[in-house]
Amino acid sequence: MKRDITRIAKLALIFLGLLFIVSLWFGRRQSKQVSSPEGEKITVEDVEILMDALGLSISFYETGDTEQQQGNQEAKENQSYLTYGQYIDLCSRLEGEDWQLPHYEERYEPEYGLLKQDWYEAFRILLAHLDTESSIWQTTVFLLKVDENRKEAFTENGAMQGAFSYCSGAFADNAFQEMKVYVKNDVLLTIVEVLSEEHYLGSVWVMESTENCLDCFYRQVAFSVEASDAALLRMPEREQIADLTFRDGKLVQVKEKREKVHGRLLRLSETELEIEGEGVYEIEEDAAFYKLYGKLASLTRNDLRVGCADTDFVIEKGKVCAGLVSEREEADRIRVLLKNTTAGSNFHEAVTLTVDGEKTVLQKGDMKVGERRTYQSENLTDKILVELEKSSREDSAYRGSVECLRMEEGIVVVNELPLEEYLYGVVPSEMPASYPEEALKAQAVCARTYACRYILHAGLPALGAHLDDTTAYQVYHNIAENVNTTTAVKETDGMLLTYQGEPAENYYYSTSCGSGPEDETLRGEEAFRRFIEVSHEEDIEREEPWYRWTYQVEELDEKLLFKRLKERYQAVPSMIQTRTEGGNYVSEPIGKTGRVKKLAIAERGDGGIAQTLLIETEQAVYRVMSEYNIRYVLCDGKSPVRRQDGSESVQRMLVPSAYFVMDTVSETGKEGENVIGYSLTGGGYGHGKGMSQNGAKALGRKGASFEQILAVYYPVCTVRSAADLDKE
Repeated sequence: MKRDITRIAKLALIFLGLLFIVSLWFGRRQSKQVSSPEGEKITVEDVEILMDALGLSISFYETGDTEQQQGNQEAKENQSYLTYGQYIDLCSRLEGEDWQLPHYEERYEPEYGLLKQDWYEAFRILLAHLDTESSIWQTTVFLLKVDENRKEAFTENGAMQGAFSYCSGAFADNAFQEMKVYVKNDVLLTIVEVLSEEHYLGSVWVMESTENCLDCFYRQVAFSVEASDAALLRMPEREQIADLTFRDGKLVQVKEKREKVHGRLLRLSETELEIEGEGVYEIEEDAAFYKLYGKLASLTRNDLRVGCADTDFVIEKGKVCAGLVSEREEADRIRVLLKNTTAGSNFHEAVTLTVDGEKTVLQKGDMKVGERRTYQSENLTDKILVELEKSSREDSAYRGSVECLRMEEGIVVVNELPLEEYLYGVVPSEMPASYPEEALKAQAVCARTYACRYILHAGLPALGAHLDDTTAYQVYHNIAENVNTTTAVKETDGMLLTYQGEPAENYYYSTSCGSGPEDETLRGEEAFRRFIEVSHEEDIEREEPWYRWTYQVEELDEKLLFKRLKERYQAVPSMIQTRTEGGNYVSEPIGKTGRVKKLAIAERGDGGIAQTLLIETEQAVYRVMSEYNIRYVLCDGKSPVRRQDGSESVQRMLVPSAYFVMDTVSETGKEGENVIGYSLTGGGYGHGKGMSQNGAKALGRKGASFEQILAVYYPVCTVRSAADLDKE
């Protein structure tokens, strides 16, 4: 019996020992299990989008037979998040590369969903190895609106502003949120992180305001937003400007702006504007402007029309924060800056005006900075006599009104008058009144179109002018009005050259060399030399003096050459470049020069026009680009140009055209071969774009109508009435 008890005791001890071992094993196993990490999980969709952007076609549901494919599709629909097991499987597919992708075995069981932050840690490593051109990048945007049908997201801030395609379905659920996103080829790929921050939209146009909802328009985007309880207390009225603040996808604050000023816009710069009768206002840096008539649209400040009274300006703390263009105003008046041609300046020291027989001498010191005086005859048909410093203008009697504005540098003189009356002073200054009637009509349409474009988008807004009276725009009042040219203006009243429903970007010049700007066969140096050195029977301008010409510089003035080169660099730095030691060209100030070793045309455009001039010196090589710059640099202002009829003309600023070939004269000195002179054999007069005025003359003499003349030079444009455009 005692022996049996001992045996039972031993068996009990063995059982208890085994039970302890089993319990210990189960305890250790249970202690190894971890709970699923808390946080936002990465979706399978987003992972596949990003892997596809990297050029890796990855699917976590392999295809098989039809039944298997159905099962895969059901599994994909049922499981939206990437599991840790799938992540490990993805890593194993990339095992051939030593990328050291992170493993998180201590934090996850295979069936747990992978956190976004862990996925993007691994994705950044993949980016570094696979996206060597940095085509995928991260930025921050505010999502203003999502169009799920077109899969477009409208973003407001950061590097992405406007409408962009998106991939991840998460974008549809995150309107009015600021977020970090991945982007490729201007396509929004995935949302990395939604930021819990307030976002402010300044000067939004509130179209409609209901009990708890606002219909808004901002940066070309119309959107609706519901207000939170806090915002409901200060909901604005409809058709007002308001600031909106968002937090966590909700509108939390609304600030209405009701102070407005209305008046004619006289002057507009980057920082301020002047309203007639109201004075000068600063413009907020992020000011918003809206066109309210026709199709609602956001505008830039450059779309505001100088000289028009079509805008309500919204004021906050004494500054313009928004503008509301409430109605269409006809482009029928123009403001012309009368330049100080003697000094080549926009400002005058003194101006003498005679109005209705009363003479006024206005000195710079007679006016305070910012003061404006306007002079106009009591009779609409009478003119104002304006005398400017040593002016070479033949006609000094101006229609309309003349404004004198005192600015820091001097007096700015602006002539405002009806567009049609402005053309009375332009057409005879740009084309001889003796030209055929139809040619004069064609010129009138061109001049009206050119002016209309600048009325819509002023060329000199900071000075309160649409354009000036020189060759920089259109010559005005250089020649007195003439009955022939005035008749041409009247008989084409309101007619414009249009392209796609807008005034066309049209140019004109004096004389063609016979080639057309679309002729690609003349881009070669030898081909163009063969063309320009002879007269062609088919050229309608071959009898014109400027059809062919020669320009001989007997003695190269190197100091003048580099002085002019520096002047063009100051005006347009990007077009005057210096060759680096590596052979590249960069825009930088003109440095050391030395003797000129080479002058040559390095590149020609269609029609043979010179586009690039190479100047090689002892110490540097310079590249001069654009026909204007080349013509300026090669003109010494004293050597005469001999026209084909034997007459000569000294060109003070530019050689006649950039349709020429160049020959240089060299001599051997201590430094080797140096250029000591050059000659140009060329043709035509002017830039060569658009209508040739002497070509129009020749066509007019052959019986062509002004519409036919314009069709020759502007084949893609249509002649239409400005009144018809205003109705659209």
